[in-house]
Amino acid sequence: MVGFKCLHYSVTESNGHVEITIVKKSPGQDILIGVRTRDDTAVSPKDYNAIDMQIRFKSHENEQKIEIPIVDDEEWNPDLEFSVELYDPIKAEQGFDDRLPGDDTKCKVTILDEDFPGTIQFGETELRIARNAKEFDIEIVRVDGSDGQISCMISTEPLTIEPSP
Repeated sequence: MVGFKCLHYSVTESNGHVEITIVKKSPGQDILIGVRTRDDTAVSPKDYNAIDMQIRFKSHENEQKIEIPIVDDEEWNPDLEFSVELYDPIKAEQGFDDRLPGDDTKCKVTILDEDFPGTIQFGETELRIARNAKEFDIEIVRVDGSDGQISCMISTEPLTIEPSP
């Protein structure tokens, strides 16, 4: 009867929150559901603020949005993940398995950390260049980070090939 509009959300740490959309698939009735977060590599309250709340869809409503606060710290972490799931609050009160059935009743949130400047490396580790080439392109890429500006110095040296005996 309800599900997440998207099954994977990505948010930068500095955004401060992630907005999740829940859709009601069957019009014409009121529905009460529970929404809660589950730790994975991201742990509440260090990386995000956990939620456990109830949402009521009125008969005329087709979707609702919730916001989950993301903690913006100054330390670098790899990308972290947690999940958000929909559940039946009545079954939860009675102690039963309460997660709503369906593939779209659980979604993943990835927190992208932009506190690490990253490293620079060559795009390819081996290049084949014609002996008579006057110029060629070398790709330099930034990996594992996005914070601030990084640079590097590049120089070339002539290749000496010793004659074979």
